[in-house]
Amino acid sequence: MSSTGSASNREIIASVLREKRADFEAFVRRRSSAAEAGDILQIAALRAIERADSLDDPAKAVAWLYRLHRNVMIDAGRKNATESRVIDAASEAEAQAPEPAEDPCGCSISQAKDMEGNHASILSLVDLGGLNLGEAARALDISTNSAAVRLHRARKALSRKMLDHCGVTSLSDCIDCRCVYDGCCAV
Repeated sequence: MSSTGSASNREIIASVLREKRADFEAFVRRRSSAAEAGDILQIAALRAIERADSLDDPAKAVAWLYRLHRNVMIDAGRKNATESRVIDAASEAEAQAPEPAEDPCGCSISQAKDMEGNHASILSLVDLGGLNLGEAARALDISTNSAAVRLHRARKALSRKMLDHCGVTSLSDCIDCRCVYDGCCAV
């Protein structure tokens, strides 16, 4: 199709999007959550303008746009399902992770305080402060799932940091670490 035809198709698509806006909104809102509907409509409109040259028959523009909106909704559903699986897996891993020792050693406290902000804050609230995930999530103004993911990542980072610094990865092995002799992490 020539560039003139593409421009003409873009004009047709833009015109149909304006004329049928309420119909497309109703179509999307019936099939998706209110939170997603606005994003879906915007993505579909952008995609329609970008792909206007693939419209073979301008008389079928309305059907083509409904199909495009349906495809965007399917893509959004797949993305949400994938994100949910990742969050669920992280939450499950966190639930199965062993709880830290009751009394953290000086090394772990020192190394935790020296960590990046998000990691330090969740470790401080949960492992040092004794809050549960829900309480920590509220204190940080994040979802419980985000708090679980953040705690899981923070504990892994702390374990790596302790291995690099003192040669141990678990709090129970802390008594055998070289910091006892170096005196670098004594609290």
